[in-house]
Amino acid sequence: MAICPFAIWKPISGSVGPYLGGPFKIVHHTTEGSSADGAMQAFAKHRSDPHFTVDGRNIYQHIDTQQSARALRNEVGGVQTNRDSAVQIELVGFAHLPKDRKSLTNLARLCRWIENQHGVPKIWPAGLPKPAKNGKDPGKHIRDPNIWDNNGGHYGHCHVPENTHWDPAYTADEVDFIMHATFDAKGKLISTPIATVAKLSKTERSVSGTRINGAKTSAKLLATAVTTMPDHDIVPTGMTAYLRDLAVQAIFPPFEGAKTPITATNKRAKGAKVRASKSVMIAGTQGTVPPISASIDGGSVISFVADLNQQDTSDVLYSVQIAQRGASGFFDRFSQTQLWYQKYIEILSNLGWASEQLAFSHYTQSQGDFQMDQAALAVIAAVAMQNQLAVLQQSIAALARVAESDGTIRLFDFHASEQDSGNFQIGAVQRLPNGALSMALGAFYFRCVDSRKRFLFLKWGAEEVNFWTAAQRMTLNTGFYAKRREAVIAKLGADANSYLADLPVGPT
Repeated sequence: MAICPFAIWKPISGSVGPYLGGPFKIVHHTTEGSSADGAMQAFAKHRSDPHFTVDGRNIYQHIDTQQSARALRNEVGGVQTNRDSAVQIELVGFAHLPKDRKSLTNLARLCRWIENQHGVPKIWPAGLPKPAKNGKDPGKHIRDPNIWDNNGGHYGHCHVPENTHWDPAYTADEVDFIMHATFDAKGKLISTPIATVAKLSKTERSVSGTRINGAKTSAKLLATAVTTMPDHDIVPTGMTAYLRDLAVQAIFPPFEGAKTPITATNKRAKGAKVRASKSVMIAGTQGTVPPISASIDGGSVISFVADLNQQDTSDVLYSVQIAQRGASGFFDRFSQTQLWYQKYIEILSNLGWASEQLAFSHYTQSQGDFQMDQAALAVIAAVAMQNQLAVLQQSIAALARVAESDGTIRLFDFHASEQDSGNFQIGAVQRLPNGALSMALGAFYFRCVDSRKRFLFLKWGAEEVNFWTAAQRMTLNTGFYAKRREAVIAKLGADANSYLADLPVGPT
């Protein structure tokens, strides 16, 4: 944990998850309000917490700095903002006004702690914040994604890609003090204090909304000021925010020709023979699919019974994929399996699948060799309808027939197993008489004595593998999901079909 020892611990909404990479950086905000209490009420209302709120009296910490905060806008696709190792501070005050000297002293002390704790360099990679011009946005801020992704240091909200606010608008004197202030072991300032707060021009007094003439202390300004960024505390909420903040894993198999494991920034390895699933179509297509069909979808085998159209299969495959990749964005699929499945079900539920948390039990076999595919089918048979069970059996049989070198089985093995662990799902979808889509889902994970290819079809000895199973029947609210379809597709991006492969199955 990384909790500042001289801050007041005050959690509000919690983190949006672990960081996803990038060098550590400090992001400076202004609250656009006159009090810490008012700022924290806004954070609670909009779920927009920073790591810290700072005023002239206290430093409040809301989120462990080893976890990401949520005060930045993060668009679907594009760069990460909150989760790019950004430690965020909200300074009580206004971008267009001078900052309180005591608040700046607390801020500088906090910056020294963050710099030491996370190795943040004392530089501004995107340039210094620009002070207000006649009380308004000075413009021409550098929000370069490459600078943001690759450089640690100090940033203003004005420097963050995908964001439009221009705080903190520090003056040159304010920046100089923040960066060079030093403190003794007890937190007492031992360097030169910041100079007296500058006087406001007539224009700035008018913009601030104050009626007091002449020079004013920053405390008086705060009490009467009006923000020039009225949308400062407006952030997406509900499902828009949920999908915006969901981190999806992007990792592809290192097939032939790849010298290093493939990541989201690399192309798929030359020579890989994974075929994009033909059943995955763009939103709005309504063509029919074969009487039965099946696809590998990451670490899942998903089968489809008759009377589904291409939109149905696309919705199922994309929702199942984002549930897997979203869960992997928060928890390791193999070492944190129970937590992974909780997140997996949470995502499916938020996309319109009526489901419950999976209740796992240890699978035991009293005699004979253990074969994982047969055990999995036996478990899912308890919740599957007759047609679903038949297509599941055919899908698993089709996967068993695939050659070991074929990209289809290799894609499944890559996402469903790692060394001596595994985590996979098997599901079958069909349309109910009322028009809803019903899926019989089996969820499984295992620990074994060694790593083996085609783990699903091997014959294991009784002492060679521990196998945990769960199954349930789920129903998709297609109308609810349709409203989120475009956001899901955008979040998965161009990588989506790299997780998919057709699995040829014959007629029932």
